[in-house]
Amino acid sequence: MSILSHPAVFARLLCAPALALLALAAHAAQPFPSKPVRFVVPFAAGGAADVMARTIGAHFSQAWGQTTIVDNRTGAGGLIAAELTARAGADGYTLMLAEPALASLPSLYEKLSIDVLRDFTPLGGIATAPQVLTVHPSVPAKTAQELIAFARSNPGKFNFGSPGRGSTGDLTGELFRAMGKFEFTVVPYKGAVPALAALASGEVTFSGSSMLAAMPLVKSGRLRAIGTTGPNRHSLTPEIPTLAEQGLPGYRILQWWGLVSPRGTPREVVMKINAEIGRALATPELKERLATLYAEPWSSTPEVFGAFIKSEIDTLGKIIRAAGIKAE
Repeated sequence: MSILSHPAVFARLLCAPALALLALAAHAAQPFPSKPVRFVVPFAAGGAADVMARTIGAHFSQAWGQTTIVDNRTGAGGLIAAELTARAGADGYTLMLAEPALASLPSLYEKLSIDVLRDFTPLGGIATAPQVLTVHPSVPAKTAQELIAFARSNPGKFNFGSPGRGSTGDLTGELFRAMGKFEFTVVPYKGAVPALAALASGEVTFSGSSMLAAMPLVKSGRLRAIGTTGPNRHSLTPEIPTLAEQGLPGYRILQWWGLVSPRGTPREVVMKINAEIGRALATPELKERLATLYAEPWSSTPEVFGAFIKSEIDTLGKIIRAAGIKAE
């Protein structure tokens, strides 16, 4: 007798596909998140981006009852992390901490394996922070205009300590040069800390960097702050004027952070993550944590964040191309 002629066996064979479909449907119906969420960070542990990811990740873990794993993927100015994220599953379980490096990629590289606008789903902004332009105390300039005049009167002797070509601090100096219409010699360093150390020792004339890195040296008197790079004075340092109000209207360079996921992430997952970002930013704990980074909360819709990334690609791209910067 054929196995298919046995009624019980035949019934089980008929039911198997249906049961498999039911199992798949049950798995698909599980609410997000039902397993650990990975936060890809383009920079090393201990930096502002890493602190930001771990802080927001800790809130997500508590709110969702799921582990969040911070995955530091350094290298190539954020490109390695971006490629990894773009190729991950579009299910909300792989998120990347986006910041200006992401918007700079299209201008720094002639050829990219990813499309920044096409291959990511914006989830929402988290925070912004200005950069600060600083000089060695021996420089006889206390304002932006005095620094520009000093640079023009010392051609060939004005050195800019860059935290790394194409970085936010580097573009701070390049935009200052373009708007101030003067020249300087770029001295590149591997990060803000060595660039500021060189500035404090008098190896270079001025530098642009995060306030987190520079303000301890400013407060100790080892450096002098010329101006911040945001549209308004920072709430923690109201005594430091912006560069825009010092005769450079429209000057704006911001460090910013937000979350993106791979293209195709379901809308319901996008909105759940966006809502959780908003709840996190409303907590006193996160506000206090951001203040230690000289950062201010920035809650936005996915659409607003996406439009902002596009505008940053254009804005930063103009500075990068004008300065002739290419990825090293």
